[in-house]
Amino acid sequence: MKIQGIYFRRKAVMNSLIKEQTNRIASGEEVNSFLDYLLCEAKTLTMEHITIFVWEAILEAADTLVTTECAMYELAQNRQGLLYVEIKNVCGSDKITEEHLSQLPYLNAVFHETLRKHSPASVALFRYAHEDTQLGGYYIPAGTEIALNIYGCNRDKNEWESPEEWKPERFHRTRRNVIQRIFTRPWRLELERGPALGFEWRQPRGGEEEHDDTATFTIHKLHPLHAIVKPRNHYSLVS
Repeated sequence: MKIQGIYFRRKAVMNSLIKEQTNRIASGEEVNSFLDYLLCEAKTLTMEHITIFVWEAILEAADTLVTTECAMYELAQNRQGLLYVEIKNVCGSDKITEEHLSQLPYLNAVFHETLRKHSPASVALFRYAHEDTQLGGYYIPAGTEIALNIYGCNRDKNEWESPEEWKPERFHRTRRNVIQRIFTRPWRLELERGPALGFEWRQPRGGEEEHDDTATFTIHKLHPLHAIVKPRNHYSLVS
């Protein structure tokens, strides 16, 4: 029912936006946006196609650093020794490059575990079934819109041990199967490498662990990150 509610709210918002833009174009105003272009030039697209294209652009542009903030939060809550030592042992006094990434398994485990516990979005973009199909033993008729519950998949106790805990070791010590890798969406989080190497993160004295999340276009911490950042005693290794 919640997913249905999301669908109908999204549809109402997008229909209103499309109607407003259509009226602007009809009045002779300048075409100056992605939506304007779709309405004017993409004659073969249906209104449903246009809705999906615009919604996808909105989601992908919203809160692009939300997962980085969550990683910084988790690093402040947990000891960072393993990550720091790994980077120092592999890179030494050199800057981190793409060639180093395959030699930094714990760093990549931090990425995957952060994306698992703190998925940027709780539900994936809707997918449209153009023809009748079978999916996971279920019959999906043509015309159905399908939404993947990313949050539920990443917190499933049948698939993950202690899913509420942030434990990069779950990706470091074993090879997770392909499906679990897909759920965590291994995006590049380049910004994390500098803070992890150049600084020590910790909670302010008396600070308590914060579990609350909230959602707009993306899932993010209900309260802003507060952490004490201490420079490490070495030259910066990240440009």
